[in-house]
Amino acid sequence: MTKIILTLIFAISTFTTFNSQNINLDEYEIYIGDTLVAKSDFVKFSNTLTEERSKKLQFKPISDGAKKAYFFNGKLSSNGTIKNLKENGFWEYYHSNGKKAREGEFVDGKPNGTHKYWYETGDLRAIGNWKNGVYDGKWEIYQRGKPDKLIQIYQEGKLISK
Repeated sequence: MTKIILTLIFAISTFTTFNSQNINLDEYEIYIGDTLVAKSDFVKFSNTLTEERSKKLQFKPISDGAKKAYFFNGKLSSNGTIKNLKENGFWEYYHSNGKKAREGEFVDGKPNGTHKYWYETGDLRAIGNWKNGVYDGKWEIYQRGKPDKLIQIYQEGKLISK
C-alpha cells in the first residue's frame, strides 16, 4: 500500500511540476532507465509504475537519431529516425500485442507517401496516400469481417470520390 501511495504522490508531483512550469511534453522523450517509453503508454499507465521504475523515470528533450520506443509490457511501440527533432524517413508503429499497427514515410514530422495500417488482429485495415500531412490520392479501407474494400479518393485533404 505504501508503494502505491508513494507512486501516486510521485506521479502527481511530476505532473504538477510540468504543468506549473508550462513544459510541453511533446518536446520531451520519456525514459525509464535507458528505455524510451511510448508516450501513449506512459499517459495511460504512469499511475501503475512501481517505486523502482518511478525512481528511474526521466524526461529528456527530444534528440535526433534512431529511436525505438517500448510499451510498458516490453513490446516495441515504434521504430524510426528523428531528424531536426521530428519524425523523418520510414517509421513503424505497433499495437501493444506486438502486431504491426502502421508503417510509412515521414518528412518533417508529417506523413508522406503510402502508409499501411493494420488491426490489432494483424488483418489489413487500410492503405492510403499522404502528401505533406494530409490525405491525398487513393485510400483502400478494409472493414473487419467484410470481403469488400471501400475506396476513397482525396485531393489535398478533401474527399472527392467514394
